[in-house]
Amino acid sequence: MSIQAGSKITVLLAIVLLMSLILTASAACPGTKLVVLPSAVTIDNMGAGALTPGMAVVMSVRVNFPNKENTTYPETSQLELTSGLDNPYWTWNIVRNGVKKDETEERKTRVIINGDVLSWPANTTESLDIHLYGTAPAVMEPKRLSVLRILDVAGTSCNDPVYQYSAWVLNTTIPRERIGALTAELARLRADADAKNRTGTSNSRVNEKIGEAQQALDEANTTPVFEFVSAGLALDRTEAAIADGRRLLEDVPVSSTMLPHQNVTAMQKELPDTPRQTPASPVPVAVPVFAVLGAGLLVLRIHGKGKL
Repeated sequence: MSIQAGSKITVLLAIVLLMSLILTASAACPGTKLVVLPSAVTIDNMGAGALTPGMAVVMSVRVNFPNKENTTYPETSQLELTSGLDNPYWTWNIVRNGVKKDETEERKTRVIINGDVLSWPANTTESLDIHLYGTAPAVMEPKRLSVLRILDVAGTSCNDPVYQYSAWVLNTTIPRERIGALTAELARLRADADAKNRTGTSNSRVNEKIGEAQQALDEANTTPVFEFVSAGLALDRTEAAIADGRRLLEDVPVSSTMLPHQNVTAMQKELPDTPRQTPASPVPVAVPVFAVLGAGLLVLRIHGKGKL
């Protein structure tokens, strides 16, 4: 009985799944008949694949329309062009049967081209040449930017673009500031380790961490700015090595060996309000008067005996 119930549940689940697939397919966006070939796209200054704030971007895209339909494009549809660049400047031309029409200019983030402008009778070779100029915006952290997006708006809620080009925009000032801060922190750690070395304390493990931090910092300095992930990982390793070195240095006991006398003197000179001992002035020796008189009488007595 339980086996039959289980089989019925399985069949019911299969029916529900099939119905959901049918509903999903019917609700899917109707496929656009517009085509953008990879060979019809040109992008200037994008050899590295990423942008930095203020970098100029120039793009050209050709959209091909079908020539086997009743019209090249439905009159009730719209073609939407959008860009995330700063100060976008568009120019576009309709080309029919090899003849280029007048150029249209737009200076806005979102451009709408109505279907009645693009629609033409069948058996016509039609394309749309689009040129975009702009600059990459400022960002606080790496951001994926939609540089150019072409959407075939057919009166539905579809958001599948005919063509879209996106690129990373990198903030190059943040890595440089972090590199500078870690460089200063590593220098302080190295100076503190050297100070303990002069007392005769062994801190070889601290020196190992200093070497690891320096190696990772050098890697971050030499990593191209567009490889921001690799540079960030190298800086993370630098920060971790410095933190480990600082912790190890604090755990190193201070040696009981005394500092050389000249170093102590130098330290006393550098420290304010250090009491200084001045050399003692010579004190005159007091000789009693009776001692002087006694010595004189003794000399006279000896001198008188000599005459006798």
